[in-house]
Amino acid sequence: MSTAVYHPRIPRSPISSLPGVKRFANAIWYRSKAKIRDILEHEDPDSSTPPPQAHWIPPEILEMIIANLAYDSRTLKACAATCFTWYNITIPHLYHTLKFRQWSRDSSRTYLHPLEGLHKLDLLPYVKQVQFSKALFGTIYISPAIFDSENLQYFRALENLQDLTIADLDFLKFPMGPVEYFGHFSPTLRSVALIAPRGTRRELLDFFGSFPNLDNVEISDYSALAVEDEAPDILLVPMEGRLRGQLTLKNLDDERLLKDMIVAYGGMQFTSMVLHHVQGIQLVLDACANTLETAYIQLHNASKHSSAQSCDLSRNNALRSLEILGPRLSDSLQHAHKIKAIKGLLSTIKSPVFSEVVVIFSELDARWPPRGLDRVLREFYRVKQFRVAFCLETLEEFMAPHLELLNLEMKRVAAWGAYDFLPCPPVISSRIETKYTRYPSGICDS
Repeated sequence: MSTAVYHPRIPRSPISSLPGVKRFANAIWYRSKAKIRDILEHEDPDSSTPPPQAHWIPPEILEMIIANLAYDSRTLKACAATCFTWYNITIPHLYHTLKFRQWSRDSSRTYLHPLEGLHKLDLLPYVKQVQFSKALFGTIYISPAIFDSENLQYFRALENLQDLTIADLDFLKFPMGPVEYFGHFSPTLRSVALIAPRGTRRELLDFFGSFPNLDNVEISDYSALAVEDEAPDILLVPMEGRLRGQLTLKNLDDERLLKDMIVAYGGMQFTSMVLHHVQGIQLVLDACANTLETAYIQLHNASKHSSAQSCDLSRNNALRSLEILGPRLSDSLQHAHKIKAIKGLLSTIKSPVFSEVVVIFSELDARWPPRGLDRVLREFYRVKQFRVAFCLETLEEFMAPHLELLNLEMKRVAAWGAYDFLPCPPVISSRIETKYTRYPSGICDS
């Protein structure tokens, strides 16, 4: 039988029981000891012994560390909370992009409310990219109403903006033109993206022309207005600049806009292109014959039963890399047409510096394994290095029993070049370069 031992309770001081008091007292105690030690160990100022140098990390090393964490906001916030040095380096990355969204139908004047908070913290100079998201409630919210006097003052304080993306921009809602509210970005703006804009070709070109330092242009989901179908050719004013960056065109059915842009700018000098379902691909390829270095092309189908649109790259003498989005292998109607178009496109390349081509097939399933792909690439024997990428969106679900067949086919392809597998549907970047996240090598050994 165990005997319980009584321990008397020692009453705690009401002051010591307060949260944080003990830590505060320890901090004062240790800092006082450090001060006393410094006073006792202080040497004569004329002493020849140099003071010990503080250990610090060069800013270049810190920038390299932060560059690897640019897309990890939680880690960046943790770094910013450590010390003032980390704070100064991480803040430009944390507040690099500012997004405006439509929160409700009625509160039209609150869409720019993040500007006030950034202004109070003096963070507006760090914003370099602004994005206006698409309308969520079927009503266009980007209008002069959201730029009231206070918000417009904060909006014009974005003095270092380099990238502007606007979705659902309706030029009819701006009687004086949207340049009245966005024109102050012209000294620093380098990239403009218009997603599903509503306006005439002249209005779009005037908007782009208001930014003389523009390098990168994106136009997505644009269709000419009905009033322009029977209108005569517009009188174009010569634009400043030469557009030396990347051109991104997605779902563009009216090639008249491309013709007008080439005439207005007196030609183009884009070094990179992303062309996704575009009528008039040949126009922009010929306009940048001497400058185009990298291109991403998805061939356009005029109709469901017609052949894919053909392209000619024989004039692009500076072309180095080409990425082609192939057909859906489950679509038997378009498979043969697009394979033929890809074969014809590869045969036109005459560039002496060309070194890489990536053919991407998406939605791979068991019904359409890549049979005959090696015959298409075999004819392109002049290429020193090329890769073939397959999207793994449906590979894990449908192709698991057929990996052996896929390996046999890819061994023949590997004899002529390397190949890769994509872990998800290819994400087409509309900025500067096209990036893909790939699985490590060895998943499907050759």
